[in-house]
Amino acid sequence: MRGRAVVTVLALLAGGAVATAGAASAADCLQRPVQARYDQLGGATGKLGAVTACEQPTRTGSFAAFERGAVYSSPTTGAWDVSGSFHGLWAGTGWENGFLGYPVSGEDPSAAGGVYQNYQGGTLYWSPPTGAHSVSGAFHGLYGSLGYERGFLGYPASQEVPIRGGVLQRFQGGTAYWSPSTGAHTVSGAFLGLYGRLGWEDGCLGYPATQELPSTGSGAYQRFQGGTAYWSPSTGAHALCGVFLDAYGSTGWENGSLGYPTSDEYAIPGGRRVDFQRGYVEWSAATGTRVNQPIATPPATPPSGVHYQNCTAVWNALGRPIHRGEPGFRDALDRDRDGVGCEEDPR
Repeated sequence: MRGRAVVTVLALLAGGAVATAGAASAADCLQRPVQARYDQLGGATGKLGAVTACEQPTRTGSFAAFERGAVYSSPTTGAWDVSGSFHGLWAGTGWENGFLGYPVSGEDPSAAGGVYQNYQGGTLYWSPPTGAHSVSGAFHGLYGSLGYERGFLGYPASQEVPIRGGVLQRFQGGTAYWSPSTGAHTVSGAFLGLYGRLGWEDGCLGYPATQELPSTGSGAYQRFQGGTAYWSPSTGAHALCGVFLDAYGSTGWENGSLGYPTSDEYAIPGGRRVDFQRGYVEWSAATGTRVNQPIATPPATPPSGVHYQNCTAVWNALGRPIHRGEPGFRDALDRDRDGVGCEEDPR
């Protein structure tokens, strides 16, 4: 076991002399780079407190332990202190032999009362609501391009988590995903809720393949492996996959005749359907996709002035959901305000 907290007797690096940390002064225990950083932090009365373990070698450098942290030094990084939550987090990644390597800076203050510290392989972040987490690899580059902790993602709220075919990392303002074929991208806001509703990376969308992009009418879209998510102020967030996305593309996407989607894909008698601002697309195995053409003769439209007491009455009469503009449609039947009422058969 490699002890790094308290060492009572250590061989000094210079001359091979032996000293106890309790009996030896910092001048006896520490070499120049480590001593200089320790002095810069106030010595025994400063941030780190008294020496508890004289300086000893690591594989490529050295370290010394103190009451409230340690100072690590290497020829390429210089000498820097590690303390508090960062000390425990770094230990959990394997110290200087882990993916983070040696520290290359001290702690620096940042947004919303947080702090960060740079390492060879990434950066450690801490804030009061999130605690300490690291950001590294492809996520580090993505995070930087989005403004680090001052961008919409805020502080990291987890370490990287392995998932099927890739990894994710949660942040205050969204989640970053990476896979070998898509690289690193974030999902946030209304798209994050939609993504979860459709099964995350295991659903029809798969991994995100782009960042969120602006579109017509103050809307936005984001491409995924298996489809595309769309959002506009009046329609909310919905996604299209497979044949529905192909049919949508044939009409000109959100700039075409259909406008933005107003529903996710849902079941209808004999097939599936997606509703749009100016129409719909239906699919069946027998007919394929049809734009603004039903896959089968729909039930007779009820006369004008009809009133449905509840969704059971709707399904008894129509055998399907009711859509905005049809006789009998009212907002009380459309709980999610997507233009489609009674989307699930309550019978």
